Amino acid sequence: MFLEKINQSNNKILQCVLESIKCGGIDGLITNLFQLDNANYRSLSTKRELSFVMLECLFYRIAVKKSEPTDISTCFKSLALTVSFIKSESSTFIIDVCKYHYAEISHYIAQLLPSPNTRGSTYNIHKRYHRHLEDGIKTDAVSGWLLYASFYYVIGQYNVTLRLTDYFLSRCTPDMKRIGVQGHREQDYYNNQNVHSTLTLIERMKISIVESVTCLQHSSLIPEELRLEVNGLCFIIPSVVLSDCLRFLCYHHIGDISNRQQALHYLYLTVKNKCFMSNVGFSESITILGVCCELSGDKDKAYHW
Repeated sequence: MFLEKINQSNNKILQCVLESIKCGGIDGLITNLFQLDNANYRSLSTKRELSFVMLECLFYRIAVKKSEPTDISTCFKSLALTVSFIKSESSTFIIDVCKYHYAEISHYIAQLLPSPNTRGSTYNIHKRYHRHLEDGIKTDAVSGWLLYASFYYVIGQYNVTLRLTDYFLSRCTPDMKRIGVQGHREQDYYNNQNVHSTLTLIERMKISIVESVTCLQHSSLIPEELRLEVNGLCFIIPSVVLSDCLRFLCYHHIGDISNRQQALHYLYLTVKNKCFMSNVGFSESITILGVCCELSGDKDKAYHW
C-alpha cells in the first residue's frame, strides 16, 4: 500500500497519523486528516455530522483506486471475504463500505458469467444474472440499473431496456457527484439537502452519486456493436453516454428512425458537454459516438469521431 510512497518529507506525518488511529480510532484519523477550522465544519451541529462528512469524502477520494478482476473465482472469494467482514464488524460505516464493495464485485461477476444467450440452460443462467445484477444496484444511483438495462439489450428485450433507461434518466439529476472526481469536496454536502447524517452511506450514495459503468474486456453485458472497441482490460463508459447509446441501439433494432436520430443527437450533446464525465471515459465516449454514427449511415461523422 505504501510502497515507494514514504520518504523523509512525509514519514513523520504518517507515523503521527498511524499512532492517532492506534490511540483514537476513527476520531483520531479524522483529526489528523482534516482541518477543523473550516467554516463549513463549524456550521455542523453535531460531532456525528462532522464524522460522516469527513469519512465519506475520504471514501469517495480513494474508492476508485482499484484493479478490475479477470477471474470469476477470485470474485466469489472476494464476496465471501466481504461477507465475513460484514458479520464481524460493529461500525455502521465500515459495514456500508463492505456492502458497497460487495455490490461492486457483483457488477464484475455478472460480466464474467457465460453469455445470457447460451443455448440449453438459458433459465439457470438468467437466474444467476438477476441475482448478481440485483446485488449490484447498491453502488450508486444509476450504474447498476444501466448494467441491468444492458443485460436486457443483449438478450433482445429492447422495450425493457428503454424503460430502464427512462428510469435512469428520472433518477439522474445535475446535483449528483461522481466518486473520485477532484471537485468532489466536503462543501458539496452542505449544498445537497437530500444528504444528511440520519441516512446510511449506501442510502446517501443511492441518491447523490452517479458513477460510470466499467465494462470488462470480455464482458457478456457489453453490446455486440461495442465489443471490438474494448482493447484494454476494461472500457469505462460514462453513465449518460451508455444510456444514450442503449436508447440509440434499441431504436435502431426496432426500426424507429425518428427516435433513433433523437437519441443520437442527445448522445452528441452528452459527449460535447462532457456530462458526468472527466478525462477518464471521454475517449471511450467519442468512440461510442463514432460507432453510433456509423450505424446510422453517416460515414463522414463516424470517421471524424
